[in-house]
Amino acid sequence: MSDNDAPAAAAPAPADADAGQGSPLRVKENRPGIKLIIPGAILLFLAPLAGFLGGTMVGSPGAIGGLDPLFLWLFIGMVVGGIGGAVALLGALRWVRANRGAD
Repeated sequence: MSDNDAPAAAAPAPADADAGQGSPLRVKENRPGIKLIIPGAILLFLAPLAGFLGGTMVGSPGAIGGLDPLFLWLFIGMVVGGIGGAVALLGALRWVRANRGAD
């Protein structure tokens, strides 16, 4: 019997072979509310600026008395920004309630 005819012994597995077989990665979902905080905060800060920009682009009529477009656009921007602030606050409350039991 030659060395080639002998049954092959099981070779030990290289150390790198098991690197990809570890425990599966657990991706933690975002807590509820994060998806409301981000757009609400963006709307809160940018809506009044957009209202001011829109009002200055429209311009002001030469007539005295009447509703100035700058005031109207800025007021609409403030209302939309207030709605964005309410949405961000609602998201923050949801986030706090979800994280209360996480510790």
